[in-house]
Amino acid sequence: DALTLHKPHGTTVHIHVLAVHRTFRQQGKGSILMWRYLQYLRCHPYVRRAVLMCEDFLVPFYQKSGFKVLGPTEITVGPLSFTEMFYPVRGHAFMRRNSGC
Repeated sequence: DALTLHKPHGTTVHIHVLAVHRTFRQQGKGSILMWRYLQYLRCHPYVRRAVLMCEDFLVPFYQKSGFKVLGPTEITVGPLSFTEMFYPVRGHAFMRRNSGC
């Protein structure tokens, strides 16, 4: 449902894409983008968790950001299969000037 249904003020956020241009990969930019987005989600008191689907080789990357594996999904795209992961959103964001919170 998260791919087609939007519920304003819902408790779950589905992260569809995290992309880093190939020129900037392996520099920690993806980890920074994910950390900042998860901090942003903490600004919304109704959000309780973030979920995503990724290919198996990306599972360790998301685990380093605090995501936990839920298991394989039933969704496939050609030969690609995906793992579903979630991140419990808790607490308040680290407030910083101009953070948007």
